[in-house]
Amino acid sequence: MNIGASTSCFYPMETEKSLDKVISLGFRKTEIFFNTQSELAPAFVGEMKRAADAAGVQVLSVHPYSSALENMCIFGEYQRRYEDFIGVYEQHCHAAALLGAKIVVIHGALDKRKIALPDELYFERFRSLVEIGKREGVMVCQENVNLFKSQHIAFMQKMREALGNDFHMVFDIKQAIRAGYDPFDFLEAMKHEIVHVHLSDNHLPDADCLPPGRGNFDFQRLFDTLNAVSYSGDYVIEIYSKGFDVAKELQFSKEYFERF
Repeated sequence: MNIGASTSCFYPMETEKSLDKVISLGFRKTEIFFNTQSELAPAFVGEMKRAADAAGVQVLSVHPYSSALENMCIFGEYQRRYEDFIGVYEQHCHAAALLGAKIVVIHGALDKRKIALPDELYFERFRSLVEIGKREGVMVCQENVNLFKSQHIAFMQKMREALGNDFHMVFDIKQAIRAGYDPFDFLEAMKHEIVHVHLSDNHLPDADCLPPGRGNFDFQRLFDTLNAVSYSGDYVIEIYSKGFDVAKELQFSKEYFERF
């Protein structure tokens, strides 16, 4: 199975060096996690594209560095801040297009806020991101993220109803677990809208984010569930570089998935 790896696995290594690491491990698909504004410059993005192309690596998706700011700057109640900040997402979508990526990943708004955000305003703001993506030929997708509104199945179902065919989801196993869900309950509810999957393993209750193959998550069930609905998206390993040799573990996980 041709599984990719996210450059975020090597954070806080510089983004271009992280891409080099992914390439050196033999992955042929990747997600680029930008880490600062200067990395959106066309010259920098062009260098990343040339490095990926030279290695025969397909960039599947882009993760904005600004995801931590989305709660306040995109999904906040202050209109002028939204107007000032929306250009950052125009740049991310353009970078995705330059890289040949088809997906931009959004975290969204926190679940608990000082001032409650109406769902209708959330969907309106998200739709504006979707329209920016369309102009660049990319899909702007909602990821399920712990502590965010998107951690709830019910919210994602309401969002799906509001956005219709413009709703697409990135499914993250560890985020579902951290939000208190059985990942397969989330998967069953949203399987027709999932276009991209972030892979990690777990061994509960002790560890909720392990390199794939180091825990007891049922990946075969995951693949079978999505194959049953003719899933045509990709799978990317996204783990955090804490307490283990990331390169060694990614190589192990790559070989683990090659047995499927």
